[in-house]
Amino acid sequence: MLTLSMSLLTSAQAVADFETEIAAEGGKWARYYEQEDLEGLMTLYVDDAIVALHGQPALFGIAAIRDYFSSRIGKADSVFELEYELRETHGEIAYIISKYWLKATDKETGDTYLDAGRSLLVYKKQSGRWKIAADIDQSTPDVSWPAPSGLN
Repeated sequence: MLTLSMSLLTSAQAVADFETEIAAEGGKWARYYEQEDLEGLMTLYVDDAIVALHGQPALFGIAAIRDYFSSRIGKADSVFELEYELRETHGEIAYIISKYWLKATDKETGDTYLDAGRSLLVYKKQSGRWKIAADIDQSTPDVSWPAPSGLN
């Protein structure tokens, strides 16, 4: 009985540790983008990652991902809000599904762009680190402005 109790505690702790670890990973992307840190952003992806953003052709590989984001990052002051809906791990693969809200204000024109929807981040464990293998977002009618925090 003691062994079973210890096993359940260890298993529960492992799940809690993962929840904390993968939640931190999910927030890194938004922070790097908001801080206009292209190099930091690129450290989050595996070399053969795919990025599929709504309204854009899919990007295959780190070079295409870098090219895409290098032409956008730093052009606007951006703020993200994320609301995690699901975080799971299956061995060396993990994923996060979240609602997101993006507010970007163009630095030259002052125009504001608002985007909201859902994202799916699929992670692979590489050399002890979780890295993004697939990054997909989409518009969805049940995620809209204003953001829950009141971000407008």
